[in-house]
Amino acid sequence: MSDPDQPFDVSIPPHCMNQDALREWFAIRTKPKKEQVAKLHYERQGYVVYLPMMLTIVRHARRTEEKLRPFFSGYLFLHLAPAERNWVAISSTHGALGPICFGDQYVSVPDWIIADLQAKEDASGAVPLAELQKKGLTPGAAVTVKLDDDTSAQGLFYSFSGQENVVVLLSFLNRRVKATLTLDRVQRQ
Repeated sequence: MSDPDQPFDVSIPPHCMNQDALREWFAIRTKPKKEQVAKLHYERQGYVVYLPMMLTIVRHARRTEEKLRPFFSGYLFLHLAPAERNWVAISSTHGALGPICFGDQYVSVPDWIIADLQAKEDASGAVPLAELQKKGLTPGAAVTVKLDDDTSAQGLFYSFSGQENVVVLLSFLNRRVKATLTLDRVQRQ
């Protein structure tokens, strides 16, 4: 029986705390071309999974079609509460290789990065990178790079680097040099 003059113990045991408030995103490396398989198996295990996709243009045998592909090839993201961070189970999931870590430190991805990717998705669920590819920015395409107001250089498009940057091969001193530039400085020839 409790004493009416004694105050209640209102402390919440740690295992009863709201785990959702402590959730963090973690990048998980997958086996090559097995992102969807890993996503399916993580969802079956009850994890919150985010696999950002992009619409790409695929040309094959004189046919052109658009396909959804992972935005980060070989990676997906899990939103994990501290109690769900069973790295052995996460690493042994079919299609996955394991979380990104540095030594024994598992590094979380800031929430704003995932929120930004999710906010940019279109109706098809894709981050709209394919619009840039439709403009002809495909690997090996000849481009003009605006160096300053009066000067430009010729180069070859190499790859996208995030949402607003591109990597271009420029010729300097008889060598091809990779340069990462903002997208607005590059134009297809």
